Amino acid sequence: MKKIFQSLLIITLISFLFSACKKKDVQLTTAEKVQGTWQLQTDIYHEFVSGTDYSDTTTGPNSTLEFRNDGKVYSDLQGQKDTSTYTLTGDNQIVINGNITFDIKTLTTNLFVLYTKQTQGADYSEETLSLKK
Repeated sequence: MKKIFQSLLIITLISFLFSACKKKDVQLTTAEKVQGTWQLQTDIYHEFVSGTDYSDTTTGPNSTLEFRNDGKVYSDLQGQKDTSTYTLTGDNQIVINGNITFDIKTLTTNLFVLYTKQTQGADYSEETLSLKK
């Protein structure tokens, strides 16, 4: 009986030790999630001006956006390269070039969806960018 008790005690101690060593999920900040190179999946643009609708959807197998930790974003959109600045406004907005504010609709380690809408009276334009790593 003493051997059974010792065996159960050892098994219990080992199980507690292994559960205490369990890795914890690391929570990344918004800035850490944004940083890196993202591939454009779709760019959906819609515009309504003077009663006329215009829509365009671009898919981007050859287009990337690279957000760096120095506040710069390097874009290569179908061969057109450019460098801009970006800043995060809290966890739900990103401002590109100081004048275009995108709402962050989705941000995970491998999916980034941005949306912006600009209005002027009854006219408006809106854009949704879907990016993946």
